[in-house]
Amino acid sequence: MSNSIIQAQCVEMKALNHLFIDLEYTKEKNKNFNVYRSRSFNQKNKKYLQLEEIKDALQKPDKTQLKYIYLIGKNSMSHPEFNHILRLCLNYCSVTVFSDGSCINDKKSRFLKRVEDEGANEIIFKIFINHFDERTNDEISGRGSFRKAVHAITSLNKYGFNPILAIKTEESKINELKAGFKELGQKFKFETEDINFSFILTDSMHDADNSAFDFANCSFDCMTSRLFAKSGVYNCPALANDYRGRSGAGLYDFSKKCYLETEKCSLCKRFGQQMYVNNWA
Repeated sequence: MSNSIIQAQCVEMKALNHLFIDLEYTKEKNKNFNVYRSRSFNQKNKKYLQLEEIKDALQKPDKTQLKYIYLIGKNSMSHPEFNHILRLCLNYCSVTVFSDGSCINDKKSRFLKRVEDEGANEIIFKIFINHFDERTNDEISGRGSFRKAVHAITSLNKYGFNPILAIKTEESKINELKAGFKELGQKFKFETEDINFSFILTDSMHDADNSAFDFANCSFDCMTSRLFAKSGVYNCPALANDYRGRSGAGLYDFSKKCYLETEKCSLCKRFGQQMYVNNWA
């Protein structure tokens, strides 16, 4: 029996075409440190990635290679300076906004359409919704989440946007969900096509065998993207705040190598496709 060290497979980033920015920052609380503090605006604002930090970060990547910037977070649109950040990012390339829909209504959609019309780049919305049945969706995402998402989708559609449904599911349920959402969309005059679906797969990896995986015909998020967050740079959005996916302190010195050692990496290896980036032609 030979002595050897098992090393995770390594992926080299080809180019930084997709930049994710995590607008929200939640610092872990120290249970042994309880102090009452003033609830001033500046202190409340510290839970967000600041506008100046984003400005500095955007100085580092090659603008000619950037295809999309993605604004993510539990609810990225709740950021106090979201409108300024959105306009800043639109100066570089098209922007994709991930949201649960809670901050989107008719008034906000009308305003965002005016912002998009100010320049040549596009605003794309990915709305989190997990099932076409209200009760089933709310059991997964929380009470009221279905109505928030549907209201956001109809508001965006009303003002000329073509929102994408970001759905976390198992591979075996994709066809059922597509049919259900197409039927639901007809009720609200929202025509859903394949481009309107973005499936984030969550299948269990206990039975998967990736030992002989072939990288020749696959495409991972980490091959063309990085996540910029308050705590550093990560290989992809799925590995946010996971030390195994951290690739540097900032966009000026991050590593272009990614080791596929997490369960989420195994999931990507199984399907061999991008899950978070805009992968249409």
